[in-house]
Amino acid sequence: MDTYFSIPTKLAKELIQAEQSGKPIPAGKFDFGVDAVCAGCREYIMPPKKISRCSACKAIIYCSVQCANRYWSCPHKPFCLHNKRHMQRLPVTQAVLKSFPWGRLETDGTFDFKIARGRFSVLGGSGYGYWSHRGGTSPHAIEGIDDGSSSAPYAQDMQKSRKYPDHLDGYDLLKSDHLSDKQGWKLSPKFVPYRDFSKNEERQPLLVTKFDGGIVDWDSWYRWRKIPKDSPAALLMHYPMSVYQMLVHCLKVTSPSAGRESNRVNLNVHLLGVEVELNFVPLFSELALLLPFHDIQMTLVGPGAQQLLDKAKNHPSSIAIKCFSSPPSPIFTYSAPPECGSSTISIYLSTSTMWEPATLPTPDALIACNAGLISYRGWSLVISTALFMRLPFASTEYMEQSAEDQRNYVLRMLKAGGREPPNDPAVDHPIELNPFHCPGQRAIPMFRLPNLFNGFTLVVHKTPEGGRKANNDELYGAMKGLFSGLLDLDALR
Repeated sequence: MDTYFSIPTKLAKELIQAEQSGKPIPAGKFDFGVDAVCAGCREYIMPPKKISRCSACKAIIYCSVQCANRYWSCPHKPFCLHNKRHMQRLPVTQAVLKSFPWGRLETDGTFDFKIARGRFSVLGGSGYGYWSHRGGTSPHAIEGIDDGSSSAPYAQDMQKSRKYPDHLDGYDLLKSDHLSDKQGWKLSPKFVPYRDFSKNEERQPLLVTKFDGGIVDWDSWYRWRKIPKDSPAALLMHYPMSVYQMLVHCLKVTSPSAGRESNRVNLNVHLLGVEVELNFVPLFSELALLLPFHDIQMTLVGPGAQQLLDKAKNHPSSIAIKCFSSPPSPIFTYSAPPECGSSTISIYLSTSTMWEPATLPTPDALIACNAGLISYRGWSLVISTALFMRLPFASTEYMEQSAEDQRNYVLRMLKAGGREPPNDPAVDHPIELNPFHCPGQRAIPMFRLPNLFNGFTLVVHKTPEGGRKANNDELYGAMKGLFSGLLDLDALR
């Protein structure tokens, strides 16, 4: 196994032995936190220097009081009060992590995902089922080169090796068939949230509308799915569960009780900006279990899908090649058992790199995970189209601060398009902590603000009760003069 993965897996096993020994774990022996970096001078804070934090918000890290004072007016002062408010989320997010037996909080408050996966021997590139993913700290890196910022004991060994896996997201979609539950999860059976219950009837969940209290957080989901919190399933399931949260709670385009056996619900969803989601497409079958008596069509759109399709042209018998048929065929289908509501889900891959209204049927909702709506220019067209098409659109973001910046950007777009922003942006564009965020703080060396995969939900647009989507003719009429006023998109930032 590549050094990048083998060393943290080895350390994870040693950590388990130390925990099971009953003896105190020596301080510093198993500390997988990240090296702190001064937010002012951007230098690493190494012993004997000690970390100094902003005394007001406690969020920003400095190498000294002098550095903190030097950078107070610019850039920290305008954000300090907001940081203090955002830091109030930290005890809640830490409590979520600590509710899992594998949820280890490092001394700096971060969580090492590699060590957590190493505990279950599911850390690796290709060949690790749904867990397969290229190495590295950057989620958008082409080949996953690690930037060396980790202070974990294995960082130096990884830097020496530099033999990183070149893993294409969605590699398994180049094969002729999907992975089974066993092949995909690679976990002990008691930890697996099965989609195939033919040999696991005792693990079949209750019809969700009969589950007391509903599925509202990880605790309720684990109980409903009949798996112990020892299972690391949440480290992957936060993607389909975040989509569920945005559809049902944020946008309210449907609900578990919306369908009936005699009156099924058709739901068309476009999941935008997909990358790592391509590694575990079958996990989105969870939506069919969570939404009884629904027929769900989901289309995955994004550069990652386009890269995969380019490869698929050389694999004529692959799953991915199906999307080139006429009409396109789904790359994945699933039918829930009758006892669970007999819902169906069909998942397609878009052949377009970016979402455009002219190339795809009008969806009931647009969803994006960890979107970074103001970080990439391509989102401007998606946002403006959703607003003027009156399309429900929600996304998740790593940080609450980033989500607030995105909300302000959406409001400026509304103004630029000649529409008055709502009186209370928090009503039409609410930002909430996602109860199905990936447990554990991401390792960010310069601050301690809550920073989580699928951490916060943002509603870009929500159709009012009794409202409706515009049809294509209305769309083109409404947008006729829009883009002439939006050509200089940078002016909106």
